[in-house]
Amino acid sequence: MTTWLAGCVDDGLVAYDCALFPPAADSPYILPWSIGTTHRAIPHAAKTTPTGPQKYSIDVLMPIGTPILAMRDGVVIFVEESFVDGDNVPRHENYVFVEHEDGTVARYVHLTYGGVVFGVGDRVRQGEIIGYSGHTGNSTEPHLHIHAVLPESGKGVPITFAGRFPVRNRTFVNQE
Repeated sequence: MTTWLAGCVDDGLVAYDCALFPPAADSPYILPWSIGTTHRAIPHAAKTTPTGPQKYSIDVLMPIGTPILAMRDGVVIFVEESFVDGDNVPRHENYVFVEHEDGTVARYVHLTYGGVVFGVGDRVRQGEIIGYSGHTGNSTEPHLHIHAVLPESGKGVPITFAGRFPVRNRTFVNQE
């Protein structure tokens, strides 16, 4: 398997162990944007250390205000939405973190000011709008940064997406 987002790729940026990724057809995750829309997704790990919570993270280029969907059912455990777009200050990222039944936590980062729909303790369902993309914190352009972690170890979780279809050049359209 060599299709990125379906598992892994070695495109000179980052190489992953393909065996660690579940088949996309079996994935409990969906792409976090609306069906019928297309966005370019880039592995973020090339910019970070090869271990830790962001090892399998993804940056998705999208305009400010794009609806962000819950990738899985879960409970909101952390929210920050007080920072303004375009300030480019590290740790000024707006975000929503959702804990899933299996204990993993999905992190949706760089949301717009006031761009979180749910509060801490709220239950979200897969496919619901949970927020809106932005350009907050240490960000060079509007985008959504996503990754999943195992909180007890702090390690990133390799995820794949059901309903994802590559178009070309790391661009994906979300289809049912």
